[in-house]
Amino acid sequence: MSTDAAITDSIERAAAAVGRVWPLHSFVTANPLAGFEDRPFHEAVRHGERLYGEDGYPAPETLRRALDDGRIDTDRLESRLSANGYAADPPALLEEMADAHSTVTGDTDPTTPMDRVNKLLTKWLPVFLDQGQAHWSMPNREQGFYAAVRTVAPHDRLVPDDCRLTELPPSPEAALEVLLAEYPSRQWANIFESQLAALPGWTGLIKQRITADREWQASHPITLAGYLAVRLAVAEALDAPFSTADETRSDHDGEPRKVGHDTGDSTTEPAGKAESDQKPLPAVWLSAWEATYRAQLTDAVVGASANRSQTDESGRPDAQFVFCIDTRSEPIRRHIESAGNYETRGYAGFFGIPMRHEGYDSGPAVEAYPPILAPEHHIADQPAPERNQVRHNHDHWTATLDAAADIVETLKTNVVTAYSFVESAGAGYGAALAARTLLPGRMYELAGSIDDRVPDPHEFCEPSLDPEASSAGDLPRGLTIEEKIEYAATAFDLMGWDQFARVVVFAGHASSTSNNPFESSLDCGACAGNSGGPSARV
Repeated sequence: MSTDAAITDSIERAAAAVGRVWPLHSFVTANPLAGFEDRPFHEAVRHGERLYGEDGYPAPETLRRALDDGRIDTDRLESRLSANGYAADPPALLEEMADAHSTVTGDTDPTTPMDRVNKLLTKWLPVFLDQGQAHWSMPNREQGFYAAVRTVAPHDRLVPDDCRLTELPPSPEAALEVLLAEYPSRQWANIFESQLAALPGWTGLIKQRITADREWQASHPITLAGYLAVRLAVAEALDAPFSTADETRSDHDGEPRKVGHDTGDSTTEPAGKAESDQKPLPAVWLSAWEATYRAQLTDAVVGASANRSQTDESGRPDAQFVFCIDTRSEPIRRHIESAGNYETRGYAGFFGIPMRHEGYDSGPAVEAYPPILAPEHHIADQPAPERNQVRHNHDHWTATLDAAADIVETLKTNVVTAYSFVESAGAGYGAALAARTLLPGRMYELAGSIDDRVPDPHEFCEPSLDPEASSAGDLPRGLTIEEKIEYAATAFDLMGWDQFARVVVFAGHASSTSNNPFESSLDCGACAGNSGGPSARV
């Protein structure tokens, strides 16, 4: 295998340890152990602890409180401890876990060389990966991340003068070959894995950009090889370690320490089990906690179902409503059911249709399905010809408001006008802030009355469901009649419907917040942090 091929293979194997994240406009939780989902849970946690330097289990004090509160059943715990070869009693094991936990989580120096490497990378990555928000983005982005950083690094005062970044070959793969010349190829994957895991969020975003963001990747390309070449060159100059993912690694005092929960104490180690097969104590306690919760939940559901079966009245409901299983829907469902002969059901907010949705005049298409699935259809909103006047009103108001917002944004960010704008408009912003704080209801009503003047796209658009000959990238447009029947039948079957009311309502949900960077997290999680309205309409 050639050197370039060996480097590429090592990068691919190392990158599997860090999961891919979603686009920034969709707030979707990313599993930090996504790269180890093919392993048993305790092995995945052990590897993640060594890679990220974090504790993957509840703290011993948390486990102690759960045991005292009855959330961990003593009989189930002792049974699992015995099955895994632990002979000591729970209180003694808690003390030993507490001692091991205090040793592993001791104080560390927050200003390590690796921290300084991360500081530089977290300064360069945002200005390179910017998608139009930054007014001063990194120069020469069209040349790629590696080439662009090589042009700006000599002007960065945080980069040591002896950094070899500008002296390395122009190809990232060739640069990695130079930087790793003193390391055997069998260590390359571990080195790359440690460097990629140092900033897992940024690594995940790079992977997402490479695989899914064709437009920005085409204009401003970034590769894992280029990212690693920059990291290793800076790490070399700052005397930061290339790899920190070994079984034992040096702490800041120079002494090796064990990473994980293995204490080496003979009283807590299962007899007759090799270390590779050992299930650590916190994992056993966690499994007992989960088993206790499952049993308590099952008993509660069975009891509630029995009570409901005794009180349910037969007959056709006046209306049926389907809500997302988001917990915020529960109060609404209870109020509806108490108001009359109405029936509510719960279903995942994408309503069983994994689609990529393209809204009217709303920017890029969004992934409207749970993260564990893949899209199967591309659905676009199309204006209805009979509602052209409503569409015209929407376009007029939207263009006016967008122009006003652009003017304000330019005044705030322009070098010449920024200070004078703040001085002249500061009082107005202060008054608005006070009003939102003291009179939130009135301000919400005022904003709503203004917003009502602008027609929403769903008032003049309909989802285009008919199948089309053309495709949107790798996805077919629309739904065939067979697919429509299958999705509808599956939904009704999963919800246990045996009769239908005259009116059936599918209700999606979204959120409205002010100045909240996590706004997407308040939308429908089953739609990947997007509004559930389009899925309900489809």
